[in-house]
Amino acid sequence: MTHKSLVTCVLVLGLLLGAAANAHADTIAITSVSFSNLQIVPTSGTVVLSAPQAGPQTSAGAVATNNFDDESGSQQEGPTHSQANASVTFANSSAASDFPTLSLNASNNVTLSGCTCSGETEAVAFIRASFVITGGAGNVDVTISGLLHTVQTLMTDQFSQFAVSRARFNLQVSDGNVFSFDSNVRIGPNDSNSMDTQTQLSQVLTLVFGQQYNLLVFVGATSEAEETVPEPATVVMFVSGLGFMAGLLKKRRTGL
Repeated sequence: MTHKSLVTCVLVLGLLLGAAANAHADTIAITSVSFSNLQIVPTSGTVVLSAPQAGPQTSAGAVATNNFDDESGSQQEGPTHSQANASVTFANSSAASDFPTLSLNASNNVTLSGCTCSGETEAVAFIRASFVITGGAGNVDVTISGLLHTVQTLMTDQFSQFAVSRARFNLQVSDGNVFSFDSNVRIGPNDSNSMDTQTQLSQVLTLVFGQQYNLLVFVGATSEAEETVPEPATVVMFVSGLGFMAGLLKKRRTGL
């Protein structure tokens, strides 16, 4: 390599590293899961929905953490409606479940910008109930349906370590899975991934008149991210070292 090309490479590398010292990094992870319009429709007879034998009908929880702040949030649980919220620097999380409308949602986000830091959030919501089909005897076909909406958005730059989004949903009737969904997406530096999906779910079960069935509906959202931005002093020392090496090589070449 000639002296001129070496000096050019050092200067270009120095400019790139100098720009990194003032870099503004962005790492984003967003997750949202909601389930609504739950319908339990038998081919004959009537569905009678009631509270579960034990425990609340609704529950919700939310957690948000980072590597330097304490978590802050609130939680309110009631017999027919529950909600929870949590928030720290760079991270937010919330969840809610509503028995009268048989709907629930969980969402969170982590947005890191220009720091050596990380964030993690978790949100979950449940609805518990019991139901009996009256007005007949023997077996009966029952259609269970609802609308599932999930959003998973991830974006990273060169300083990002990773970004993760996980969306979960489950509906059970007497401990048997009727619907189940689990999407776990992870990306590394300089990448992006975005999914916005709305799905109409429907399943036919053969149940028995007069028998009590337990219903459990669950949604969960998780977002995680981490980034590392170089310290300006470290970059300046590195660039200075490269400049010293270029000068030393120049003197040696002149001496020859």
